[in-house]
Amino acid sequence: MLTVLLSPLRGTVVVLAEGDYTPYDQGVRHVATLAGYLCYGLMALTVCFGILTTTGWARRSVTRQGLSAGHMVLAVITLTFGVLHGVAYAFQTGQQFSYVMAVVPFAGGGEFEVGLGIIGLELGMAVAASIWVQRRMGYRRWHLFHYLAYAAFALSLAHTVATSPEVRSLGGVGIIVAAAAGACVLMTVLRMLPATTAVATRVVAQEV
Repeated sequence: MLTVLLSPLRGTVVVLAEGDYTPYDQGVRHVATLAGYLCYGLMALTVCFGILTTTGWARRSVTRQGLSAGHMVLAVITLTFGVLHGVAYAFQTGQQFSYVMAVVPFAGGGEFEVGLGIIGLELGMAVAASIWVQRRMGYRRWHLFHYLAYAAFALSLAHTVATSPEVRSLGGVGIIVAAAAGACVLMTVLRMLPATTAVATRVVAQEV
């Protein structure tokens, strides 16, 4: 398949084979890729901060209000980079990727792994937006809804692994991605342990 581009500077027609990119498109893809990695890393950090806020494991060092504020700030920055990552691809001139494809999973024949990333980001946005209706939902139902953040992270991890050869090769980027995922999994498992087990393993200081 060939893509025909009209250069706005010289009025010339450039023909690209599928998989080739103009320097402009390469720059767009670099920005999108960097934003995607930052979104994933910050999402992992947001999940960890959320667990610390809920469990109070770091309460001796940081107040709950400080942890909660840090958690919310990280969530906003994470979603910002996530939106930038998705929308940036629509600015390519040699690839057909519309704003609709960036918002609607699997639209226009979109790839499965890309759809996973879109669903993960939109789940994260829904979880973040739910803070505005927390009182109306009630804390218990809101807290249960908040568990969708784990699904959002899992989908983002699957998207990152499936779309990034650097991650699958377990190079430097792959090790960082795996370490972030491991940290989230470990903290999630520790959170689910019975309180007595957590005390026994000295994860939480025993109350007197």
